[in-house]
Amino acid sequence: MTRTLISCAALSLALSAGSAAAVAPVEVSEDGLQRVSLTAGEAPSAWRRTADVPYPLVADWTNALRVQVGGLAVADVDGDGDNDLVVGCYSSQSYPPYDDWENLIYLNTGSGLEATPSWVSADERSTGDIQVALINDDAFPDVFAANGGFEMAPSVIYFGSASGPSPTPGWFATDVSWTNYAMPFDLDHDGDIDVATANQGNSPTDPYRPMMLYLNSAGSLSPSPSWQSAETSIQNFLSFGDLDGDGWEDLAVSKWANFASGVYRNDGGALETAPIWTTGTTDTDKGVGWADVDGDLDPDLALGHDPTQLWTNTAGAMAVTWSSAATYHGHSDLRWHDVDLDGDPDLAEVHFSNGQAHIYLNRDGVLDAAPSWTFDSPHVGTAIAFGDINGDDLPDLVVGNSGDTSLWVFYNTLEPSLFADDFETGNTGAWSLTEP
Repeated sequence: MTRTLISCAALSLALSAGSAAAVAPVEVSEDGLQRVSLTAGEAPSAWRRTADVPYPLVADWTNALRVQVGGLAVADVDGDGDNDLVVGCYSSQSYPPYDDWENLIYLNTGSGLEATPSWVSADERSTGDIQVALINDDAFPDVFAANGGFEMAPSVIYFGSASGPSPTPGWFATDVSWTNYAMPFDLDHDGDIDVATANQGNSPTDPYRPMMLYLNSAGSLSPSPSWQSAETSIQNFLSFGDLDGDGWEDLAVSKWANFASGVYRNDGGALETAPIWTTGTTDTDKGVGWADVDGDLDPDLALGHDPTQLWTNTAGAMAVTWSSAATYHGHSDLRWHDVDLDGDPDLAEVHFSNGQAHIYLNRDGVLDAAPSWTFDSPHVGTAIAFGDINGDDLPDLVVGNSGDTSLWVFYNTLEPSLFADDFETGNTGAWSLTEP
């Protein structure tokens, strides 16, 4: 697949100038900030630089549904003991247009995912991210859809039940934002899951919004934000981790052009409104995640920069110690996960314009410079997730795309172990609080 980056103006002129047959397919990212022109002719492929990345070179499961995947979550939403795949779908100005963007859940049949999603949301809003968490304090996982798009649709919650989430939202945010990402997390350590959001505005003349936080009181999430950042900007990804070692997890955020990615301090359960640390430079960053890469008990920070960076945390002091040697960087998603179960976190990312997903193995505290494993999609890359899907207690990989094949699942090829822990298998009851 040949990919050419184009501007918003060029897209508008192309669509208004000629017949449909003369216009090349155009894909637009979930935040509307990345656009690419596609020319067919390339098949999907994968390759490994080394033999110890536990994913095959051909996907084990794919769908055949033309949607734009904005976010992914692997979780047992119906309580039957196996993990399902939750998919948030967005709408955009892509061409040819996408007809459907309801959110979807592919239920697990016991050994893998069903071919057609059993659960389809009753509403159809542009969803840039999807999260699963126990928000209303019952035993059933809830689905938080971070909505937005040019219609500025409010974020919603599909509350869980014994049979799975309701397809009809039961909670609506009251703020007006294009929400790019949601991070469920117990910020104030009161036992309830709060939700932080990364946001942007809806037009070139109104491009910015503050970050926001919705506090949860006894299982009731406020529909109005209880906190917002002093700065209005374009943010896209969030992650909680204890930068300064005071026992309270701080909020890292990646920001788009003209704004520096940084960290907001959690002061005893209350977020400060200005960052206590920034990268000091502005770039089109997208993707951020805390993980203890070197085993010193200080969380380090991966940033979807150009190139991808690792900021090592040494007793609260941050410095770049690693940069990716990959040749292209246009991030859509970034995640930490111990894919080879050797006890340290590995780094995964997916890029929009070239459609590539990379994994960098962590070898005794040092990430591989070049990608250890690459999947090259014929479409654009939009999302990534991990979790045990085929029931062997090993973390499988899901890659989301915008295109005719929008989901690709790669089963982990390690030997199943009786000692695999619940965090690595995607058990929602044992989620790590600092995983992005």
